Amino acid sequence: MATAKLYSNRKDIPECLEIGTSAYTGGEGSIFFSRDGKYAVKVYHRQKVVLEKRRLLEMIMLLGANLTMEEAQFLCWPLALVTNVDGNECVGCVTRRIPTPPYAVLMDIMFTPKQAAEQFRAGKSWANYLQIARGIARSIAVLNGKGCAHADLHFRNFLVEPEKGDAVLLDLDGLVVPGFLPPQVAGMYEFMAPEIVMEKSAPNERSDRHSLAVLVLYTLLFRNVMRPLLTYDPDDQDHDERIGWGKEAVFSEHPQDQRNHPRMLGVPLFRGGALSYHTLTPTLQKLTERAFLEGLHNPNRRPSAREWINALSYALDELWRCSYCGQYFPYPHWVSPVQRRACPFCGQRIAGSFPSVLLIYEPRSKGKYTFTQRYLVMGTGWKLFDDVLDSQRNPPMHRRDEPRIGHVEWDDKRKTNRLVNDEAAIWHARLGEDGTDIIVGSGTSVPLQPETTIYFGEGRRLLVVKE
Repeated sequence: MATAKLYSNRKDIPECLEIGTSAYTGGEGSIFFSRDGKYAVKVYHRQKVVLEKRRLLEMIMLLGANLTMEEAQFLCWPLALVTNVDGNECVGCVTRRIPTPPYAVLMDIMFTPKQAAEQFRAGKSWANYLQIARGIARSIAVLNGKGCAHADLHFRNFLVEPEKGDAVLLDLDGLVVPGFLPPQVAGMYEFMAPEIVMEKSAPNERSDRHSLAVLVLYTLLFRNVMRPLLTYDPDDQDHDERIGWGKEAVFSEHPQDQRNHPRMLGVPLFRGGALSYHTLTPTLQKLTERAFLEGLHNPNRRPSAREWINALSYALDELWRCSYCGQYFPYPHWVSPVQRRACPFCGQRIAGSFPSVLLIYEPRSKGKYTFTQRYLVMGTGWKLFDDVLDSQRNPPMHRRDEPRIGHVEWDDKRKTNRLVNDEAAIWHARLGEDGTDIIVGSGTSVPLQPETTIYFGEGRRLLVVKE
């Protein structure tokens, strides 16, 4: 056991830590774990340490001093700095240790469809990946909200909890803050914005937005949507990559440029195919196009982390479960006719009693509502939770403790879904077929016929049946 002596540490961090042998060695340094299992200690390679590294780490420590408890759980921020190990002077930092398991390196569960299949066999579903993507966006939103850019976002710098969707961002020792902290790293080609690869710009919050978009799509589709498929310089691999990820960067599903178009795109994943971004919800599709068509070479057009959080949150209410393979996926209510709708994982056509699709309207002023591109997919056995109608909330990370206020039953006589009121409050509805107004008391129901409007009370969201 060696002893690391610390300084600039918080009050609850000891002055010395006993550390074991190196658990991991990378390009920058080696990672050690403390004997008590609570901390990770990063000691930089002596030959790689720049003269001002210690000063930069001290500045990063200051930035993290005011994190709230909620913010701190998404970011593995340095808690103390290392002055020496067993009396040998060095530069290093200390963070909390994230337990693995239940956490896993993001790359290990989504790098290829094979890793995803292993998670599916273990009982996870695509819905878990949707939550993970939201967790990733949430971590970056907290960081960017502090005025910081990470500059090295990639799938090895996140630890995720697949069951809950929690994500923790690592390697915060190279943060960028304009006018305060200069860039220290450039990133990994696969996730770098083209302007950074081409050295036309320094890493910043806008380049983080590109990296985030790549990470979100990689997590949802199990492939890098920006991967070059052409060779530009067969004699120099590094130069070839710089061209493919930089000057010649092209979205794999670009409508006019198919250089990077995957061979099996659109074929069901379980048949060896590649998932398309068109399998995602309409809101996620629009953000993808902004990120990789409009914003690829125009950083100001790239969606923010907060926009990704909202779109990923809303997508949870558009999921449907395949009756054949049991996988969850966004119900393709934008595809017509309905007979063309199918599971993107196994290819099974959706048949039988189709789910109802409702539009969610937000209250803006007394008696006024606005459609905000949110949808609700409801089928037999589906439960309506209170957060769906609460105008102040987005879907939570889980709904285990969320009050249930309704559920859906199939009306075989009328061949339609019915929404049953499970709360004490009285609902009002206007039926779409003839404009009749009805009162929906506790224990009664409303048929989910097209154009039916359901009013749940003052200040709550309004639902309109689309189909």
